[in-house]
Amino acid sequence: MPERRFDHIGELELLGLTPPDETTMHFLWQIVDEGVLGASRHVQLANQLILHLIDSGDDGVRRARLVADFISRTRGHDTPVIGNSLRILLAGLDDIPADRQAETLRTLVANWDQAAATRKKTLVETAVRHLSDVRGIMAFDYSSTVSAIVIALVEHRSDVRIVVPESRAIAGGARYLEEFLPHGLPVDFIPDAAIEHGLMRCDAALFGVETLRADGSFLNTIGSRMIARLAAAMGVEIYGATDLMKLDQRSYGGHRPTPALRSYDTILKGGLSIDGLERATTTAPELDVVPADLTTALFTEYGVVPPSAIWSLGRLTFGIGENSR
Repeated sequence: MPERRFDHIGELELLGLTPPDETTMHFLWQIVDEGVLGASRHVQLANQLILHLIDSGDDGVRRARLVADFISRTRGHDTPVIGNSLRILLAGLDDIPADRQAETLRTLVANWDQAAATRKKTLVETAVRHLSDVRGIMAFDYSSTVSAIVIALVEHRSDVRIVVPESRAIAGGARYLEEFLPHGLPVDFIPDAAIEHGLMRCDAALFGVETLRADGSFLNTIGSRMIARLAAAMGVEIYGATDLMKLDQRSYGGHRPTPALRSYDTILKGGLSIDGLERATTTAPELDVVPADLTTALFTEYGVVPPSAIWSLGRLTFGIGENSR
């Protein structure tokens, strides 16, 4: 993963500003360079960074707005929840007197975090009710929302089998273990090559959602579509868990690009000493598109939503007109 956080230093220099402090750079490492996982977590971190910057000096609000724009253009470019949240958070700030902007931002961040927590609580409760009779769940790749659903479900049903395949793409399975094991959850932690074996023990597979599209499809870590196809053939239901804030509003106008490619050199070549290793390329997509026709339903703050209903629900939620087609 390229170290994109350093680009922010150059952007500030062009504006005649001093470089960002170490705290800001650490936040940017966590967010834009994905030092921690999870789009929802990155929204929380971006809010914390804004709070840090508005208290950092006389130009704090300006720096907060600049870093929000930088995060939106980098980590948020293909992850709508980040761009959506920052855009809504900063909307109308120019209409507020300069001496009140910092305090306004503090209030907006506090309100945003509370609203996000409420939406997540509703989503988790919805998912737990719907999954109350499952015998086994596969959780593929790390999602804080999926983790919260699984932990809440097991509090009601201690006999639920939890299957976690390890994806070599970003080691999201290990992140699940860090949260599940302290809660006393037994976990079948398996290599991703054994996914079919794992699905035989499940009747539902649960994914986080990086990006939701208007047609009901969604993007998640590479390997997700493969699991969805296999699950469909095996009669295992597929669920995505997503706050509707992750809806890419550009998809109403046909913006549904092919997922970007990335290098997996660090993961696949690390520790190898083989002559000619440079001739082995490791380029592959970072994300998969899980099509609507492979998805049973989406768990949202609005309830259990069939993929076909996302188009109209998104329009109502964000006030998107028919001319957005």
